[in-house]
Amino acid sequence: MQKNDTTDNNTPARPDRYLRQVTYGPLGQAGQDRLHAGRALVYGCGALGGVVADTLVRAGVGKIRIVDPDIVETHNLQRQMLFDEEDARQRRHKVSAAAERLRRINSHVEIEPIVARLDESNVAELCRDMDVVVDGVDNFAARYIMNDHIVKTGLPWVYGGCVGAEGQTMTIIPGKTACLRCLMPDCPPVGSTPTCETNGILRPIVGVIASIEAIEAIKILSGNITAISRQLTVVELWDGRIRQVDVSTLRDQVDCPVCKS
Repeated sequence: MQKNDTTDNNTPARPDRYLRQVTYGPLGQAGQDRLHAGRALVYGCGALGGVVADTLVRAGVGKIRIVDPDIVETHNLQRQMLFDEEDARQRRHKVSAAAERLRRINSHVEIEPIVARLDESNVAELCRDMDVVVDGVDNFAARYIMNDHIVKTGLPWVYGGCVGAEGQTMTIIPGKTACLRCLMPDCPPVGSTPTCETNGILRPIVGVIASIEAIEAIKILSGNITAISRQLTVVELWDGRIRQVDVSTLRDQVDCPVCKS
């Protein structure tokens, strides 16, 4: 696991930097102070992860750890907002290019880029000292590894995924809400579900799902746990459909192999 340079700028931000955010009543100055002290892991720094990281950095979250093993490629540019053509030409690691841009956006946020592929051997270290985890990967195997780890350790996380023009997201608070295995007990076999490679993906659905993920993370980090969604949200933009499934009682209704172990 390769860890890149970190940034920790203690220079106070201008008092008006987060003014519009602080003015929002449910957040307020107290919530903003909690955001500044908060630490978020964004694993997967492509389409979803890029929007999430950008949003949390602009919101003033104190530390963002971004994890991804991949390099920037030309086909990423259609939907991955933190990269440009020069990044693709140089074949830069996504986390390095993302960190450079994010630091220019907000120098008061510590960005810790890590070049790594999340697996069972490193999930504990990647989650260490974090307050929330936000999903930005494109495969179920990594999600199930993360799900099983956070349920056992009590770390909140926000699941999200997109393919085509459809996406879904669900917030998981261990011990209080359903987890991914409550919803789908077993990880789908490779090749059994649509992927961006087989079915394509449109940029607008990325923005919608990542924005929902980011606001859920902001609720958690700012201390507004009671405001998190207890629903699985499914959005289909091409046909203009939004569906929400109540999963608030699912944890108690199923024999989850992780929650009930």
